[in-house]
Amino acid sequence: MAEKLTNRARQAQNTKKRIYQCGIGLMQQHGFENITVEQIAKKSKVSIGTFYHYFQSKFDLLVEIYRQGDDFFLEHTPEIIGKDVSCLEKIKDYFLLYAKLSLRDGIDSVRNLYVPTNRMFITHGRAMQDLLIEIIKTGQERGEITNTLLPDIISEKLFIAARGIIFDWCLHDGESDLMTDMEDIIGRLSTSYLNKQQ
Repeated sequence: MAEKLTNRARQAQNTKKRIYQCGIGLMQQHGFENITVEQIAKKSKVSIGTFYHYFQSKFDLLVEIYRQGDDFFLEHTPEIIGKDVSCLEKIKDYFLLYAKLSLRDGIDSVRNLYVPTNRMFITHGRAMQDLLIEIIKTGQERGEITNTLLPDIISEKLFIAARGIIFDWCLHDGESDLMTDMEDIIGRLSTSYLNKQQ
């Protein structure tokens, strides 16, 4: 049975959520690099001290975005893993989920994430990466995917391509067909990792 939140805990949760939402709103308007903690606090109607009570820095807003992304994958990837289809199909479905996450978040949010100063994309050990590595490992164990490369290397290469596809979508102001491009390009790249010995 879930514990009932006290009024104080609920208020704290709401304050953190408001700071996060105001920070993301400012980021969408002005870009992550162009906003300050002071602006976020002012927009959230909290003191700077209150901001720092919930977040160590404005970078923590990005960490929260990625935590939510990981939660999205933890929720939806088991369905992909459980399908009775080839590893190649699972990889394509996985990256269609990645595209759906970008579409869900919207072009303005995504555009602010796809900048060279955002190191979260190359932070290892995140759930999003681990789930893909699990799919690839299973594909290798079944002889579908080549064993000439480690699963984390294949995962990394696929993510590089997927980020490029989403970056291109941002360049086109969300006008390109992200789902079609993701399925096509990831499908072609994934085929290069198939076990040719089969």
